[in-house]
Amino acid sequence: MELGTFALSWSPVLLLAVLAAGLKRPALELSVYGAGFTAGLAYFFFQTPFPVILTAAADGAVTTAPLLLVVLAGILLSHLLMASRSMDRIIAWFMQGLRHPRDRHLFISLGICNFLEGASVIAEPIVAPMLRAAGVSPASAAALSIIGYAGLMSVEMAGIIITVLALVTGLPLGELAAATAWLSVPGMLAMAACIPWHLPPESGRWSFLPQVLGSGLLVSLVALAATLTLGVALAGMAGGLALMAVLLLLGSRRWNWNAGIIRDLLPFACILAPLLLVNIVPRIRELTQNRWVFQVQVAPVHSITMTPFFSAYLYLFLALAAAAVLFRSEVKVKEVLTGGLRQAWRALAAMALFGAMGQIIAYSGYGEGFTSLDQARNIPWVLAMGLKSYTGSWYPLFVPLLGWVGTFLTGYGVASLMLFGELQVHAASLLGVSPVWLAAGLTVGSAVGSISSPFKIAIAAPMCGALGREGEILRRTIPLGVVASLLLGLILRAL
Repeated sequence: MELGTFALSWSPVLLLAVLAAGLKRPALELSVYGAGFTAGLAYFFFQTPFPVILTAAADGAVTTAPLLLVVLAGILLSHLLMASRSMDRIIAWFMQGLRHPRDRHLFISLGICNFLEGASVIAEPIVAPMLRAAGVSPASAAALSIIGYAGLMSVEMAGIIITVLALVTGLPLGELAAATAWLSVPGMLAMAACIPWHLPPESGRWSFLPQVLGSGLLVSLVALAATLTLGVALAGMAGGLALMAVLLLLGSRRWNWNAGIIRDLLPFACILAPLLLVNIVPRIRELTQNRWVFQVQVAPVHSITMTPFFSAYLYLFLALAAAAVLFRSEVKVKEVLTGGLRQAWRALAAMALFGAMGQIIAYSGYGEGFTSLDQARNIPWVLAMGLKSYTGSWYPLFVPLLGWVGTFLTGYGVASLMLFGELQVHAASLLGVSPVWLAAGLTVGSAVGSISSPFKIAIAAPMCGALGREGEILRRTIPLGVVASLLLGLILRAL
C-alpha cells in the first residue's frame, strides 16, 4: 500500500476538518464542498467515470431518504408541540411527581431526552430550556441536552439509524441492532459519568454520581431488552420511559389525569402504538417488514429496500397530523409548519449531500455501468488496506473514534455511517473480525460524537441563553467525546 494513495484517501476527511474546525463553516457548506471535492477526487485521482459518480451520488441520497423523512417529521412535530405549549404542559404534569432537584435533572437529561430522541422528536430545543429552568447554567444546559441521549442515540430515532446502517453495509438489521444495543450500555455509562461536570456545584454533584450511573445503566439495559424483544424502534422510548417511571414512583407524589393531558399525550400514542404493533405482533411484523415493502435500485450493485409500514416515518407523520388537528385552535398550524420547513431544509439538504458523498466514496473505482471494480482505485479498499497495514490488530480501537470524527466534522451521526460504514465491512474481511461489531462500534462512536458536534451545539445554545458560548461548550465536550470513544474502542478490541 503506497503511503501517498492512503493519505489521498483521507483528504475528504481532512478537508472537512479544516472547514469545520478551522473555518467554522456551517453543515450545508461542509456537505457541498465535501461532496464536490470527493467527486473530483474520485474522477481525477481514482479514475472513476463521471456517470458512475452521478449514479453513486443519487444512490446515496435515496439511501438516506428514510432518515430524511424522520428528521423532517420530527422537526415539524417539535415545532407544533412547542408552539401549542403542549410539551410545556406535559413536562409540568410529569414534574408534579418529583421532589428533589437531582431527580429533576435526571428526569429531564436522561428520561425525557431519551424518550424524545427515541420518538424521533428533536430533543435539544425542548430539553435545553427545561434544564435551564431547573437551575443548570446556560452552557451546561446546552451540553446536557445532548449528553443525555448521546450514549444511546444509535438505537434511538425509532430505529432509523440502524435501518440506514443496514442499507449501507448490507449486514442483517437484527444483528446490527443487537450488537449496537450491547455496545450502547458502556456508551451510556460514559455519557452519564459526564453529567455531574455540568451540574451546579452547590448541588453536591459528585455525591450524585452513583445515582447518575445507576440511572444511565437502567436506561441502557431497558433499551437493550427492548431491542432484543420488541425491536430497536422502541428502544430509546422504552429506556427513557423506564427511568421516568422509576423516578416518579420514588417521588411518591400523584399526578392528576384530565382530558387536557390526555389530549397532549395523544400524538405520542400515535407513534408508540403502531410501532408496538409492528414490532411485537408476529403476523403484522412479517407483513410490514418483509411483504409490504418495495425496492429501489439506483446503482446496479445496490438494492435499497424501503419498509414504509415498519419504519417510523409514516407514524411520525401520523402523529404530526394528529397534533395539527388537536391543536389547530391554539396555533396557526400553517405558519408553524412553514417555520419548521424553513429550519429543516438546510439540515435535510446537508444530510442528503453527505449521503451522496459517502456513496461516491463507496463506489469509487467502479467501471462504466458498474460492471467491474478496480480495488486499487476504491477509496474504502485503500483505507482498509492502509489501516490494516499501519494499525493491524489495533484497528478496532480506532473504529469508535472514526465514528466520533465523522459526527464532529459533519454534524450528523448518519454521515459517519454513510462515509465509513462500508469501510467496516472491508476492514473486517481483511482482519478476520466481525463486520457487525465493527459497524456497531462505528455507530456508537458516531452517537457519542454528538456531544462534540458544532452543529448540535448550535441548535441547543440559543434555546437556553448560551448563544455565543459555543466555543466554551466545545472545549468541554471535545475531550469527553474523544476519551469516551477510545474507551469504547478498548471494549471493541477485547470482544
